[in-house]
Amino acid sequence: MSSIRGGDGDDAFRSSVVGASEVAALFGEHPWLTEFELWHRKSGTVSTPDFAHNERTEWGVRLEPVIIGAACERFGYEPIDTPKRLDNGKGLGGHPDKMVMCPRRGRGILEVKTADWLVAKGWGDEPPLNYLLQVMSYAGLAGCDWGDVIVLVGGNELRRFEYEFRPLIFAGIEARVVQFWQSVREGVSPKPDFTRDGSIIAALYPDATDAVVDLRTNNLAAIAATNWLDGKHMEKQGKAMAEAAQAELLEKMGDAGVALLDGMTVKCPTVKATPDRIISAEDVGTTIKGRKSYRRFTIQENA
Repeated sequence: MSSIRGGDGDDAFRSSVVGASEVAALFGEHPWLTEFELWHRKSGTVSTPDFAHNERTEWGVRLEPVIIGAACERFGYEPIDTPKRLDNGKGLGGHPDKMVMCPRRGRGILEVKTADWLVAKGWGDEPPLNYLLQVMSYAGLAGCDWGDVIVLVGGNELRRFEYEFRPLIFAGIEARVVQFWQSVREGVSPKPDFTRDGSIIAALYPDATDAVVDLRTNNLAAIAATNWLDGKHMEKQGKAMAEAAQAELLEKMGDAGVALLDGMTVKCPTVKATPDRIISAEDVGTTIKGRKSYRRFTIQENA
């Protein structure tokens, strides 16, 4: 049975639970968060980023009540008191966006999102799995029979995705969360995803010592070192290839700023030069070097 908490201490609450918005990391389905990073955030070995000054986060928060109001007006929801915090007493919790009454289904949860049009286009018929796991977590925590994801797409299109509560899915979420906190207590970190966790690993080891570690018998370290060298070599090759291709295209375009290809558009406008200028205040006589004009080169694949 979930409990409802109120009052202050949001940071302490967030650090004590796997939030509904973080659950997808335990399933490898979170687009921005891995289980490895989540583990180190909750264990306190790395800090949780402060998203308070992030433009996307700020506007999502500002638009949330507007989107909820529009959804209530359009779909007939009736807003009801929403708890500030929910948790199941076993390390799963969160801050639901809004609880409402639906004339067809009774009491339920609304989870509100904003999305760029191109991002939403890539979803297909429904939002990504991390949103579905989040709304299912909230529905289970609140004891509701349903949860809807309400998405404002491109700032001018309101979409609704309706989901019935699935007890088996929620039980699976709770089980993963219990296992996660058990690993934190035991100090057993999950394996990192080296394609995504590089910045977290760097944060764990920010300062080098004078120590020397012998990895000559570690085959995986040898493979990683070889891959690094190969990657750097391919990076140089790729840069040289791109520069040669750019020169060839520019020669074919001449002074045209745009070229149309089958399925692609090449743009190469001129960025105007800026002249040298002399500062005449406290930096009298200091020359601020100008910049020569150049062609800015981009290629866009047509949808």
